[in-house]
Order: sequence, then structure tokens, then C-alpha cells
Amino acid sequence: MTTDNDVRSTMRNALPRSRHRRQLHAAALAAAMALGTLAAAPAATAASPDQGAAGCGSGRGIPDSQISIQLFTHVSELGFEQPTTEQLDRVFGEVAKAGFRNVELYNQPYDMPVEDLEALLDEHGLHAASSHGSTDWDTWPETVAYAAELGQRYIGAGGIPGSTATYEDTVETAAYLDQLGEYAHHHGVKKVLLHNHSDVFEKTFTHPGTGETVTAWEVLVENTDRRYVTFELDLGWAADAGMDVAGLVEEHGDRMELLHVKDAVNIGAPEGLTQVGLGDGEMDFAPIFRAAKGDVKYYTYEWDFAPSFESSAKSYKFLDCFTF
Repeated sequence: MTTDNDVRSTMRNALPRSRHRRQLHAAALAAAMALGTLAAAPAATAASPDQGAAGCGSGRGIPDSQISIQLFTHVSELGFEQPTTEQLDRVFGEVAKAGFRNVELYNQPYDMPVEDLEALLDEHGLHAASSHGSTDWDTWPETVAYAAELGQRYIGAGGIPGSTATYEDTVETAAYLDQLGEYAHHHGVKKVLLHNHSDVFEKTFTHPGTGETVTAWEVLVENTDRRYVTFELDLGWAADAGMDVAGLVEEHGDRMELLHVKDAVNIGAPEGLTQVGLGDGEMDFAPIFRAAKGDVKYYTYEWDFAPSFESSAKSYKFLDCFTF
């Protein structure tokens, strides 16, 4: 099956809708103009974590071992192509200093030998818990072997590895995910992850069996094997599509072993959402995290084109100090 999801040759698998692309381009420009400074953000409307010392690292909230960061957050530092050792060393050092112990890589596998990457991660006390990269079947054995050597449990891509144009296309894409996941499962990686943007919730079909209206995302959930495929629900993009995110996690939490924790303002606006640091936007994380508890293994922070490392440190603290 031919896929359009090779993130090594595309920009983050280009967000599907034009308004998403416009948002990324605007964010890139803002990041270039203001790198190293944290942009002002509106007052939070979401539930805030307990910022007192008792709330952080007390075991009452999200454990450090489950907090991760998608490194596309710092794409302005790493670039869209293969990063250099020097770039990785700098970014690894900064995210480790912010408090993160897990990272989610993108554009994996890298050009560097896996043992070199592993040594660099070890130097900074980091674990590559998951990754986004190519899902091309021709190179899948290489991708899986690289991830397995790093000890990753989850690998996938930044978008959907196939078409969701029709119900039938979406079922075919689900079959391809199973194919990817079954191979990975039997070669050292636990599962393939599926990361969403807004479009997979906005695309709807009439279910041929029930006659109900279902989203493309629901079709993928229904037609994939839970042994091989899990879902990395991106909270911000799901909210932008008008979904009841907490309800979605409550209903399908046993299929979600990872979350992309994204905050934003202007959620659902025609011009597209604007990403901000955790706690500075409109997302109400408390009911989502309560619904996710016990199912989700990694809470992976992401802000595409984050303006600074300080913003990641602040977002790490939000997760680390969050109490339910």
C-alpha cells in the first residue's frame, strides 16, 4: 500500500487542512522572530495544577515516568530534515534540564547509528519512549529495528498512513495499520500508534452496518486490532474539531496508550487554533486526565514551533504538578 506519510521528506506530514498549514507557517514566523522569549498568553480558563511544592513529585498527579515531549515542539532548533548530533545534544540537554525524562522523536530512524543516538540519550538521562517517522512498508523493517534497539514501545507517524476519503478507503487504511503493527509487535516494538489532526474527526461517513454517522477516527478504531494498534489522541486537534474530548477518552480510553497534550486558544475558530503553553489556553485538562487515568501510559506535551525552551519547562511543570 502506498502511503503519503513519510515524515522524513515532508514537513510533519503537513497538517491536512489549509488553515492548519497557515497556522504552522504563522507559528514558524513567530518563532523565528521571537525565539528565546515566551510569548504573552491569555489567562488560563482551564483547570490549573497545584503549583505548591506538595503537588510536584508527590505521586498524587502524573508521574515523571509518564511525562514526555514530542521534539517537534523544538523543530525551530532541530529543523525539518535529519538533525545533527550537535542539534540533538543541545535540545536533549534543554528538555532534560526542563525536567523531561522521556522524549518522542520525529523523522526517525535518524541517519546516525542507533548506538550513537542511544549514547546521546543516555548522556542526558532521557528515554525515547515513542517516535514519529516513516510508515513506508518498503523500509518498515529498518524503522522497526531502529526503534527496537532504542527500547521504544510505540512507533508511528505524525498523520494517517493512508486515505480516509471514503469509508472503504478508511477501512483499507486500518488494515494497513494492522499490517504495520503486527510486524512491529513481532519484531521488538509493542504497537503502532496513530496520531490525529482535526480532519479525521471532521470526516464522517454513514456506517454500512448500523446506518449511524461515524467519524473516520471511529472507523479506524473499530477496524484495527488492539493487539497491534493504539491511538495517540491529540487533545488540541480533537477539541478543534468540536469533539467532547473527555467523553472521547472515557469511551475509548482502552485504545489510547498515549496522549498528545496540547493547549490552545481560538479552538474551533475558522482561522484555526493558536497553540500556547500548557495551562495558558482554553483546554480543560482535569476531566480528560481523570478519564485517562489507568489507561494512558504517556502524556506527551507538544507545541508546534514553541517559542522557547522556557515554555517547555513551564509546560513540564504543569504536568508534573497536576493533581486530580
